[in-house]
Amino acid sequence: IESLIIADHFNPDISSLILNYSLISLKQIEIGHCCFENVNRFEIDGLNELESLVIGNMSFFLDENNRIGSSCVIMNCDQLSEIHFGYYSFFWYESFELKNLSSLISIQLDYHAFCSCYSMAFESMKD
Repeated sequence: IESLIIADHFNPDISSLILNYSLISLKQIEIGHCCFENVNRFEIDGLNELESLVIGNMSFFLDENNRIGSSCVIMNCDQLSEIHFGYYSFFWYESFELKNLSSLISIQLDYHAFCSCYSMAFESMKD
């Protein structure tokens, strides 16, 4: 499987979404608008074929009551070159980390993406 495309308004009853080595062949991830509401942990780790990540508007949208410990971590994706976060995505998330993304060229954060986030870390990007 090379592409993971999730339609708008997909909201399973989960609190974490972790995409890791089990999906190693993914090249593209597109998450639609208003998805994964109330998910307070989003992690991508070790998807070495991943080239593009697009998160739609108002996805991973929290409120003040369920934001405690919320985090978005994207790391160890050798080919990831572009990331786009739609407006109001990851609203109320506490932390955002990008680590070991040696091919990253572009990060686009639309209006109020990561609004109220108090910790951002960008580590070991390009040498």
